[in-house]
Amino acid sequence: MSKRKPDLQKIVSLKRQKAEQDHAIAQKELDRVGLEARRLVETLSDLDKDRDDVRSLMMSHQNGHVTKLMRDIDALHASVSEREAELQGARHTLKRAFDSEDRLKRMKD
Repeated sequence: MSKRKPDLQKIVSLKRQKAEQDHAIAQKELDRVGLEARRLVETLSDLDKDRDDVRSLMMSHQNGHVTKLMRDIDALHASVSEREAELQGARHTLKRAFDSEDRLKRMKD
């Protein structure tokens, strides 16, 4: 039985490392999508600030630029929600991995 403990410890450590990597990747992806969403919202806000040029705004709307920006923003917000869910799942997996490591250490002692 003592021979299996180091193997089990190694497996749990590898799972924890994988969980840490998945968590970091999910966090970076969430940050990237959130930044892109903020950039598009700022672009839309800039168009709104330029209301002095009504003709330009009307042409932009008629040509679908504003509509496309709104669709892109909505899609990114949906993507942010998905990424947040992925991050939550990765966080849960990471917590379980740490818990498993702690239990193994307590069993050793």
